[in-house]
Amino acid sequence: MDEAIFLEQTHKATGLSIVLTSIEEKHIQHLILLARDRDLIDLMGWDTFFELEDTEKFIQNISTFVLPYSRDSQPLVLGIYLEQTSPPIGYAVLKGINRDLLTAEVGIAILDRKHRNRGYGRLALQRMTIYAFSELSLQTIGSTILLSNRVSINMCKRVGFSVREIMAESWSMPNGEIVDMVWMELTKEAWLKREKKKIY
Repeated sequence: MDEAIFLEQTHKATGLSIVLTSIEEKHIQHLILLARDRDLIDLMGWDTFFELEDTEKFIQNISTFVLPYSRDSQPLVLGIYLEQTSPPIGYAVLKGINRDLLTAEVGIAILDRKHRNRGYGRLALQRMTIYAFSELSLQTIGSTILLSNRVSINMCKRVGFSVREIMAESWSMPNGEIVDMVWMELTKEAWLKREKKKIY
């Protein structure tokens, strides 16, 4: 997906606002620096320490897909920005896009520690959901999250995702431990019902 993308999302009640846009090489390097945080390994399940020049490897890691309906495809990777002129605080990715089944996996990460747990991740997930269903005409979006990552699970639930399956002993952590993951999904039909009710 080569064309530049620019998406905005605002939470009316709090005034929080983000921009999602195509990410530049120098901003991937900024994310690599932010990702060098030991806490992120336990939240995300992979070794988040990369060299600055490993931008391609970093993109490959955040684009890893898990679900059985996911397919090899060009991931859509966007930076999460508070302002267009500032570096990104995280990333949003649609990956494993299956054009036959109209499915994809979504990944959201706020890598900047000072901006975590403030609602920016949920805004990014909401905007990626709108884009996936409205612009890409997808029918189902999935997400896999470590069972121990309660914050991300609750974030997905607040956007409308529901638990489809607990994937027991399905993910190998960097230390070799085998852990459980949660398979969550949101369908376009369920999303449209929520939109009509304006729940979020």
